Amino acid sequence: MPCAPPSEPNTSRPEVAGAPTLGEVLDHEARRLATAHVREPRRQAAAIWAWLENTTVGEVWLRRIGAAEPAAVERFRAAIQRRIGGEPMPYVVGRAGFRTLSLAVDRRVLIPRPETEGLVDHVLAWARDHGRYGAVADIGTGSGCIALSLAVEGRFERVVATDVSDDALAVARENLALIGPAVPFELRQGALFEPLADESFDAMVSNPPYVSESEFAELEDSVRLFEPRSALVSDGDGMGHTEALLAGAGAYLANGGLLALEVDAARAERTRQVALDLGWSDVRIEHDLFGRPRYLLANRE
Repeated sequence: MPCAPPSEPNTSRPEVAGAPTLGEVLDHEARRLATAHVREPRRQAAAIWAWLENTTVGEVWLRRIGAAEPAAVERFRAAIQRRIGGEPMPYVVGRAGFRTLSLAVDRRVLIPRPETEGLVDHVLAWARDHGRYGAVADIGTGSGCIALSLAVEGRFERVVATDVSDDALAVARENLALIGPAVPFELRQGALFEPLADESFDAMVSNPPYVSESEFAELEDSVRLFEPRSALVSDGDGMGHTEALLAGAGAYLANGGLLALEVDAARAERTRQVALDLGWSDVRIEHDLFGRPRYLLANRE
């Protein structure tokens, strides 16, 4: 009877008896994501593990044959369960990328969007072209993504970031500690212009709430059920905060200073007309990376 060929080492077995390998854990949780109809389940499973363990997706795949540490597996499975429940990935892992920054985020603040990165570009370009690097104010800072990006990438003398929400400012403080910008940076609490006293700024920027009540009801569940409603919904038809910013910002801008707002694409032209009616000059609407009218830029002479 012929002898059976020698068996090859089973590299898929765990290094610790009885413990699953990382690959087995990833495969199992990816199947759970797939059953819940989460898109790209294998990619998302690997990304969640990488974020939670402060490593890269490449390293995750390289370590697939190694044993998975039980405490890490417990954290991972809890995060997967949240993702199955529809919670957005940045909240699940507690981090979101914005321009050059990796920011702490949770359900107390909006998840920074790629569109908002373009708002920062416009403020930086204006400051460079006009040599205006004095003080800049970010109204309704949320996670601090806009203000911190301006502090890190610009050459402003100081940055002031405000928010009416205690919860949002707590997240922004965490991000301020994480990023540690080199320029003076202040976080202040209050609605709209209340925290600014009688100060003057070269530029003022804001991504205000601009969704109406009816529009909020139609948002996808991942936004409507998890992101803070107060950071999304504005009065009336969604123009309340935007109109208040246009009406009051001029009093806090130095001569020729810039007001830069993210606006609702469907109401961009109406917003431009409101700005003109209120006496703003050089009012223009710029488009985001998806080709939608998204930013209002205006000057106050």
